[in-house]
Amino acid sequence: MKFLLTIFNAIMRLTTAFIPSKRLRRLIRKEFLVSQLCPKGVKFYVIKNGKKVKQKFVKFGLNIEVYGSNNEIIIGENVIFSKAELVIRGNNTLLKIGKNTSVNNTKFRLYGNDRKITIGRDCMFSYNIEIWSGDGHAIFVNGQSIPCNLEKDVIIGDHVWLGAYTKILKGAVISNNSIVGMGSLVNKNFSESNVILSGIPAKIVKNNISWDSKSPDEFLQKNKF
Repeated sequence: MKFLLTIFNAIMRLTTAFIPSKRLRRLIRKEFLVSQLCPKGVKFYVIKNGKKVKQKFVKFGLNIEVYGSNNEIIIGENVIFSKAELVIRGNNTLLKIGKNTSVNNTKFRLYGNDRKITIGRDCMFSYNIEIWSGDGHAIFVNGQSIPCNLEKDVIIGDHVWLGAYTKILKGAVISNNSIVGMGSLVNKNFSESNVILSGIPAKIVKNNISWDSKSPDEFLQKNKF
């Protein structure tokens, strides 16, 4: 099946190469190119017109590996992926991403049974981001039989901006309208909204903030007139 998908993608690239409009060429490839069939052990849905629709194909830009069963992925409307990858190791897990969110070069590691990673609406992820719900390997203290590093959910609210090279670890909660600074590591619950988190580990460095996807210069030019 992987061979057939490779052939399909090659044909699509070849046939669209003669389209003179670069923008139109990208739109067609984004719509039809696929990276793989939806793997066993996962239910993959996208939201269309407010309804959950099962997808047979995983769109180009999100690569998925699944080791487990009864896992679910729900992608909201107008979500954009670019070089993103998801690895699921467990059963009964959930990855949910709200509408109008852009995910660029992000690695999702959804580990553990009955665990989830949820991301709100209108979020913006920069590049080289990692989000982990577990460590992947057990740690024991004082000879105890139960590991001390059990998996935990990761929850990211609406309108959250993750800077480049940020790491979001198990148990992390980032509330609405917040920013995580470049290179930061978030490993705990931040219930406060409208904050900037920064550092290793991250802490609140500024309160009562808001942000916009436009550059600062655009607002500067706008205020000149």
